[in-house]
Amino acid sequence: MSFRYNANPIRSLAVLAIALDVTEYELLRLSNRADDLYRKAKPIRKPDGSFRQPYDALPQLKHVHRRIKERLLVNVHFPAYLTGSLPGKSPKANASFHVGAKIVICEDVQKFFPSTRATLVHDIWMGFFGFSQDVATILTKLTTRFGALPEGAITSSYLANLVFWRLEPGLHEQLSIRGIAYSRYVDDICVSSKEFLPDIDKSAAISEIYTMLGRLAYTAKRKKHEIQTSGHQMFATKLMVNRRVAIPHSERHNLKSAVFQLEGKFKHGARDVAFFEELSRTTNRVGRLGQFHMQEATKLKERLKKLRMRLDSEPVVITPSVQTAATIMSAAKAEAPWD
Repeated sequence: MSFRYNANPIRSLAVLAIALDVTEYELLRLSNRADDLYRKAKPIRKPDGSFRQPYDALPQLKHVHRRIKERLLVNVHFPAYLTGSLPGKSPKANASFHVGAKIVICEDVQKFFPSTRATLVHDIWMGFFGFSQDVATILTKLTTRFGALPEGAITSSYLANLVFWRLEPGLHEQLSIRGIAYSRYVDDICVSSKEFLPDIDKSAAISEIYTMLGRLAYTAKRKKHEIQTSGHQMFATKLMVNRRVAIPHSERHNLKSAVFQLEGKFKHGARDVAFFEELSRTTNRVGRLGQFHMQEATKLKERLKKLRMRLDSEPVVITPSVQTAATIMSAAKAEAPWD
């Protein structure tokens, strides 16, 4: 399995401008200002309590990012073992590589996006795509922020999947020969085997992953290093993979409790903004549950549907705070995947 670009290389700024439907002047102007054309998006809380800082490109840059994606990046064929932030891919697709394994080993890349330097992005545009030096330089300026790949930008997920294009196919092939499955979900790497691996084989697989990371100056987050065996619950991208891809029982139990608590709050008159926000979050969680446990999700969907119907039947007194709550409630309804 290898990467492939299914279009002709771009060899001049004039052709790049035509491909992106902008003028050469606009390309140069934007590329020289690109570092300052982002705003901080809402921080993402990680399971360990720390935060990741994503960025959102401002409209003039986002417009070009969208065209880079639609006219250049979508023409890339990605290997099946890349499962993160690509069309048709998901955590479930990643986990499916490791179902029924006897051993699963997971590694996490330390500060992946900030560590993806502009030199690596330039190598993607010039080495992988085959674009000329000046075209690769402009595209690198347009798709990096202060010398690194900005998490959250439209183009970043594609470039994140391309960063190991020189090394990853070889690693995948070598592991596959030894009966070891490999997948990567952006910065989460998992390998597994249907047979128990001797310590020497486990160490070899881990060493090969660390070598690939080290050659591009990445490091593994050692505290996220996990070796899991089939005598216990095994996870890949936070999904159980022992017999099938599943949500852990504890998470499903917590979701049932969340629905029960919503019903209780409704009964006791809760109608504030926090209530409707919680309803929206729980609605999304139940929708996700349905991807893995349809029977359980159907019962919870019915309970939430009845709750929303009872809310709809109530008279609404329009006050500023209720208007805000009504807006959130409308969003919760729109997000309900079963309506």
